[in-house]
Amino acid sequence: MISLGVAIPAADGSSLATDVLLPPESSPRGLIVIRTPYGRGWHLAEGIEWRSRGIAFICQDVRGRHDSAGSWEPYVHEREDSAALAEWLQDQRWTPNCVIASGASYAAGTAWAFAAETNSADRPFHVGGVVSKVPTIGSDRVKRDPSGILLLAEHLAWWGEHGDSASSREGFIPALMRSNSSLLEHLPVQSMIEKVGLTSDSPGWVTPISRARERELYGSDDLVSADELSELDVAGLHIGGWDDAMIRETLRHFASVGRGPQSLIVGPWAHDLRPGMVGETSFGGLQVEWMESIFSARPLTVNRVFDRGVGEWSTEPYVTGANRVRLEPDLASAPYSFWYDAADNRNDCVVWTFDMQLECVLSGTPSVELKVHSPEGEADWIVELSVVDTAGVTRSIARGAGVSLRSGTQTIDLDPVLHTVLPGDVLSLRISGADFPRLARNLGDGDRYRGTRSIALHQSFSGSLTLPMLGGTDDE
Repeated sequence: MISLGVAIPAADGSSLATDVLLPPESSPRGLIVIRTPYGRGWHLAEGIEWRSRGIAFICQDVRGRHDSAGSWEPYVHEREDSAALAEWLQDQRWTPNCVIASGASYAAGTAWAFAAETNSADRPFHVGGVVSKVPTIGSDRVKRDPSGILLLAEHLAWWGEHGDSASSREGFIPALMRSNSSLLEHLPVQSMIEKVGLTSDSPGWVTPISRARERELYGSDDLVSADELSELDVAGLHIGGWDDAMIRETLRHFASVGRGPQSLIVGPWAHDLRPGMVGETSFGGLQVEWMESIFSARPLTVNRVFDRGVGEWSTEPYVTGANRVRLEPDLASAPYSFWYDAADNRNDCVVWTFDMQLECVLSGTPSVELKVHSPEGEADWIVELSVVDTAGVTRSIARGAGVSLRSGTQTIDLDPVLHTVLPGDVLSLRISGADFPRLARNLGDGDRYRGTRSIALHQSFSGSLTLPMLGGTDDE
């Protein structure tokens, strides 16, 4: 049986459009659930394939998107609407015992929400596995850097294409930016969205900005809290890319879900996950193999993590290197200093370099400790770690940001890495005052989101770089 556009009621009566694909002539031996804001029609071919394998498949438009009624407020209603879907499934005679919640990006967040709502209740079925690809589990995680600064380019691009509408405007923002290269420079930031024809008081646009302005606790609007993740008894397949902005989230979830077998695939990919082959196994085939193992109650544990330093896949579990090696620059010229001025697009920088004499494997989260000073007050500290190989090719492998409100010590965690550094490679650490347009600029006037002018900032610092290593010694 195939039923398209089934109206499943939410708790407040809103109708949530859902496609239901059941196997022909047999009871399903499992069920896959996807809840997405991007259009359930994209998943019909996937559903047909699973249906032919004897697996039921459900895909639902989230509230306010495509054919689902209600107000579109990102991440606001996903827990209650997941619970409503679970209640509906509980009343269906065909619902099997084992369910896999699946999704990418926003839909990975709804998958975790469905698992939390389902497995915390006394139901005749349970979520046995979650396929979590490049997960965004709350507005903070995707709209703010861990430093608290708004991810400006991402916020404008995503809300400009998917905001204030039941349908999406695919390609609209890239086309607009090609015609207006200064769009992201518009001040104040809070009204920037009006330049693309949308309203600046829409909750989906203004809420992340307000949270950034008020310096609300990062991650406090998560769909599923860290404590809930740690209590979930569910197998997880966590899929991410080293070039994906959500790599920290992929690895956080992998480490946080503590009561079921967790699998991890991380490749040399960005958020769109276009990997081709994973070792000798196709990316899609590896997912199918893992999902079938959940339905057969014999869960596989998969480890495929790409080491960009040697261009090879590791099948060992991803762990943080216990040998933390501290590297300090030549202190003869310390303290270092530079100028940053948003008005003149001036973003000077300081570059530290470290010659690596022995091979070592960086695995985990590098960090930078800076003793900072800026006479004007609030200042941003942007760090980027790169590897320059013996052929002179530079590859950025991690970056991070911090905000200081006064002079003192800043510890900045960079993105996690797995990278073999070869003899003769040079580590390069770039330190500057802005990462625009990725991050909203510090205007120096105390309010980067409502300010309309900027002042130049003089920043000075000293410090060190700490690397997590699986091998190597302190004298490298």
